[in-house]
Amino acid sequence: MGTTANLLIIRHEQCSSLGLLAKAVKEQEIPFRYLDTAKGEILNEPLENYSHILILGGAISAYEDDDYPFLNYEFELLEMAIAKQILIVGICLGSQILARVLGANVYRGAAGREAGWHEVQLLNSAQTDPLFHDFPTEFRVFQSHQDTFDIPPKCVRLAESARYPNQAFRYQDHVWAVQFHLEFDQHVLSDCAAVIEQELRDSKIQDTIGQLLAEAKLHSPAIAPLSHLFMQQFLQRR
Repeated sequence: MGTTANLLIIRHEQCSSLGLLAKAVKEQEIPFRYLDTAKGEILNEPLENYSHILILGGAISAYEDDDYPFLNYEFELLEMAIAKQILIVGICLGSQILARVLGANVYRGAAGREAGWHEVQLLNSAQTDPLFHDFPTEFRVFQSHQDTFDIPPKCVRLAESARYPNQAFRYQDHVWAVQFHLEFDQHVLSDCAAVIEQELRDSKIQDTIGQLLAEAKLHSPAIAPLSHLFMQQFLQRR
């Protein structure tokens, strides 16, 4: 991998953005572009032009490739990126896509939707992880998912929550899958309010967007420096 960083962001919802992760990108003056695969966009340049890939979340499921054929394009693109040892982080749906690409099952979780601000616990394995080693062992972060995944072969499980044991994993030293939303603060939540609200209704959860926004204003100041640290360390890797 060369010394010049260039970030590709795979986006499934137009409301999604770097959010809290944007500060590190700006500080390091790293060029980036969004690839809106859900709108049919494909990469019309060599994949090797990118040193880093970030896969954002979305309301669909990683196993719905029959209904959303663009997922098959993503699977192929990410298989190539992993083989080329491009650095990758997948968030929420992005983590589930990586789990599937790496050979694990992705499925509807029996414990129901994990929505709102919840505690995540890092495992001992995270103490030596390149991105999580400076994190506290427990932190509160935004979640909005009902699907979960098994840990793929040859991967290291890094985090768990009370509801879902598989919250993060690493493959080798260049791929990270993170179920929780390190990018979310009240601004990102507000931008994606319609998507989150629909997920709450579909899951018959009584929490309102107003409640989640109030929680975001309360909790995002604590997660912001951790999100920045995570992205900073990810982008500094070559």
